[in-house]
Amino acid sequence: MRNETLEGLVLGDVLRDRAATHRTETFLKFHEGEVTYGEVDSMADRVAQGLATAGIGRGHHVGVMLPNCADFIHVIFALARLGAVAVPINVGYRGELLRHVLDTSDASALIIDAPYADRLPAVAPQLPDLGRLVVRTEGASDVPLQRLGKPAVTLSSLLSNGAEAPRVDVGFGDLQAIMYTSGTTGPSKGAMVPHALALTCALDSLDFLDRWGKTTYCPLPLFHAAGLWDGVMSALLAGGSIAIVERFSASRFWDDVRRFDAQVAMSVFSMIPILLNQPRTERDKEHPLQTFYMGKSSLDEPLLERFGVRSVETYTSTEVGIATASPYGEWRLGSCGQAHGERFEVAVVDEWDRVVGADEPGELVVRPRQPFVITTGYYGAPGATADCFRNMWFHTGDRVWRDADGYFYFLDRMKDAIRRRGENISAFDLECEVNLHPSVLESAAIGVPSELGDEDVKLTVVLRPGAALEPAELVAFCAERLPRSMVPRYVEFIDALPRTPTDKVAKYRLRAEGDHGLTPGTWDREGEQA
Repeated sequence: MRNETLEGLVLGDVLRDRAATHRTETFLKFHEGEVTYGEVDSMADRVAQGLATAGIGRGHHVGVMLPNCADFIHVIFALARLGAVAVPINVGYRGELLRHVLDTSDASALIIDAPYADRLPAVAPQLPDLGRLVVRTEGASDVPLQRLGKPAVTLSSLLSNGAEAPRVDVGFGDLQAIMYTSGTTGPSKGAMVPHALALTCALDSLDFLDRWGKTTYCPLPLFHAAGLWDGVMSALLAGGSIAIVERFSASRFWDDVRRFDAQVAMSVFSMIPILLNQPRTERDKEHPLQTFYMGKSSLDEPLLERFGVRSVETYTSTEVGIATASPYGEWRLGSCGQAHGERFEVAVVDEWDRVVGADEPGELVVRPRQPFVITTGYYGAPGATADCFRNMWFHTGDRVWRDADGYFYFLDRMKDAIRRRGENISAFDLECEVNLHPSVLESAAIGVPSELGDEDVKLTVVLRPGAALEPAELVAFCAERLPRSMVPRYVEFIDALPRTPTDKVAKYRLRAEGDHGLTPGTWDREGEQA
């Protein structure tokens, strides 16, 4: 399994190969039970046949709005076998955010879980190309499909169309997905993901962490690349097992690790300080876990001291997979590792794209040494694609430095994005929603330091003349319309936003005020005042 060729990295084919050799072995673990490779393979074929009967086929773009469950994985494999393109959607999206993803991805169908279906009537009339809805109703009451604004069927009804999936010729350079990244200077963009990008990322995480033969614990959402690629697809390539839960819970984390006998845990930076802040117990080292993957390596020493676990950091993004990582066992504190020389050339450049020397900060840029191992661009956004791929480099928008031995160290984001609880938040998307409030004239969202190691969201707001609004009212407005991760913690009302000479909002000035952007006038929903 370590000898996968680049050309062989096609998702549906890899599952078929693993099912042939590991048919009765456990692939997926849930609190509700286990699923074998053979069962996933068979269900992927049944779903593929049902979707084909519903008119979904090669090249069609299909939204997938499902929670962490076996059906999410069955659908992803089924679409891959049909040559269709999956568009995973954050299950917290509603309103304009949901409409934007479905519209700009040219989704012709949407597979959605019943609890989220009540969000569709509000956006369906604005989506003329969305022709078919498939609703997963398992574990939920029946959904009034006729009220959704589009032709709709249930996922279970499609499973009666046979178990032989159509045979479609799919190559490693064909699109497997459109994955939406955080917007920076505009709305969120859909990165086009070839099969080879998703699966080389999965394959490389196995080698860098020596994950072969180990069980992975995944509390991350499968609609993100980390959970789907580094989690599910890595387990697939290794012929191993992955334990999937719906969401991260600090109180049950270690019990889950013990229950599933997991040696590797998928994580985001903010999970680790949360776990370290939990009360100490006599069982802190009574578990099988060896490694947090994509944790914060600067917290490696306290993790080792308390839990006996390593935290391994890489530079990973939806657009490039794993660009830098340390050889197994050769980690350096605070470093995201060395360039993956087989797949990528990686450099640090100045504002003129000139490579800078060791110890000098600059922007991290990447270019591939192999075909289809990075994104082929942003779907429907040629301008954004050209901007990011200028001068034969993919520009990450992240500020780093490199030491004399070639180890890279992340400094901060140059992009206008906020990293909160492991989520990349589009400040533009958040501001668009806030500006819909009848009392708001304009707003600016920034990231401010969080005690959990990443960022919290601060919203600076200018009210309309004569309007009155309490911070708590605005937060409640956001909570009704936005995913939990995007709801601001801090709010401040001011008379006017600072501007650049070209009349853009000068967010650097907002970040420089007070204590890293928090001023005496900042309201904190978790306390009286910041």
